[in-house]
Amino acid sequence: MLRVLFSVMSCLLASPAIVCAQQKNELQLLGTRSWIRVSWNPVSGADGYRIYWSVNGKKPKTPNATAVAGAGRYYIQDVQPETAYKVWLEPVAGRNVKSVLTGSVSTQKNWVRDGEELKELKTNPSSAAVPKGMQLYWQDEFNDALLNHDKWSTNYFSSLNYFNETSKKEMLENKLPQPAYTLNGKTINLFVNDSLPVRLYAPKGNQKVSSIQTYDWRTNENLLDNSRGGYFEVKVRRSKTGNPKGVNTAFWFDSPGPDLKYYLQQGSEVNGVKGIRPPGQVFEIDVFELLNAQFVLHGQVDQNGKFIHNLATHITKGVEHENNWVTHGMLWTPTGIKHYINGKLMGEYTDKHKIYAPDHFMNVFLGTYGSGGGVNMEVDYIRYYNWPLKNGNELPNPGFEDSGSLLPWEGTAALSADAKKTGNYGVWLQPGQMIEQYVYLNNSTAYKLAYWVKGKGTLQSAVDAVTPVTGELTNITATEAKGQTGFSEKTVHFKTGAAYGSDMKTVHVRFMNTGTAPIMLDDITIKKR
Repeated sequence: MLRVLFSVMSCLLASPAIVCAQQKNELQLLGTRSWIRVSWNPVSGADGYRIYWSVNGKKPKTPNATAVAGAGRYYIQDVQPETAYKVWLEPVAGRNVKSVLTGSVSTQKNWVRDGEELKELKTNPSSAAVPKGMQLYWQDEFNDALLNHDKWSTNYFSSLNYFNETSKKEMLENKLPQPAYTLNGKTINLFVNDSLPVRLYAPKGNQKVSSIQTYDWRTNENLLDNSRGGYFEVKVRRSKTGNPKGVNTAFWFDSPGPDLKYYLQQGSEVNGVKGIRPPGQVFEIDVFELLNAQFVLHGQVDQNGKFIHNLATHITKGVEHENNWVTHGMLWTPTGIKHYINGKLMGEYTDKHKIYAPDHFMNVFLGTYGSGGGVNMEVDYIRYYNWPLKNGNELPNPGFEDSGSLLPWEGTAALSADAKKTGNYGVWLQPGQMIEQYVYLNNSTAYKLAYWVKGKGTLQSAVDAVTPVTGELTNITATEAKGQTGFSEKTVHFKTGAAYGSDMKTVHVRFMNTGTAPIMLDDITIKKR
């Protein structure tokens, strides 16, 4: 998407039907692959608006649409993706045109931050579970009248649906049943009832499905690159009526397609598809499912592709989920997964020798399921946070400035203003003290690790490859550097190992004072060579 803000005041004196207006107004345009949002401040005295648009830069002779007095938004639909449009808006009073506002916008296929959505963070803040120092990376506040297809696909499909030949055929032929939902300008309500969707998802199943997701299996298009993990949060209100079958409401993550290689485990092959997922790594994460908000990590699959059992599951007690607004969060790091309800930690799976976390992007779902009654999931927002990465540096909190603490670093060193080279903080490492961080990096890529040290101590730096699931460390490089009276820069070169496609590699970065005197450390970078 592209948001363009204009402050334009045109007065076409050549026409007697136009009245010059001296006040400023704003025309705001947001272009997605399927619609353009036209927003403006209502003009005093206007009893209607004429709206024009074209792709050739020429204003049509007659309006493409009109809006009533007091309106401040209009959606241009059925647009061409990746195309430049020019838009004109004329507030009118009687037969007189009060002013002409114009603007240009391109309909993008990829989302871009929207200033209108960002305002929601102040009026409707996220929970206290958001890690301090992380920044908002992606969001949907569902404040538009139409679904944003730069963010969402409505073609519901997941790993387990691949085994249903009817559903698989419908997916490949672009004939999947579509979800039922409403948008009211503040929330989206995903629902199933006796009328909608018009049919069961699978002919022999017991569920209708109303779901939106960030990946399309047929086109293999990923609308959200979350391959570096991060913190995800939704605010939902869920309910049911009658006695529906197959009741489920879920916020969940599934391995991508366009086949089953991420579902199948390494060493197995089904219908010509070879599994690449290490045994013990998740293929599905249910942040909540059912109406009791069960949290589930799925991961055990046999050699024939049959699901065996979960890696972990948890049901939180003492929270009333039906008909109440509840926030659910998940923190996904290179070595662990934590889940939260209403900002409070409910469970964590952070054993560095039993790493459930995936090392590739995951398809994000918001879905409602059931039949023979009504099931509803109303979603206020979904927000995705991650550590800010700047100037080509792929290391989170590289100068100890982002979180007000060591996080996401771990170790025994002390954050100190006296140890800074730049900014507000660096770290003091007394003899024997260390800090470490696990980081997602691109596979098969050459990197340069650089850092600044000061003092009489000796600093050992090490980069290790991390074996998925077991967390076993294999050293890639290790060096020792003596400190000096002033800050001096040290560099280390290394290369990450191979992985499938664009999957990430997890590396372990460690610094330890192996000398007999303190040493200061600051401004660490890991950049591609």
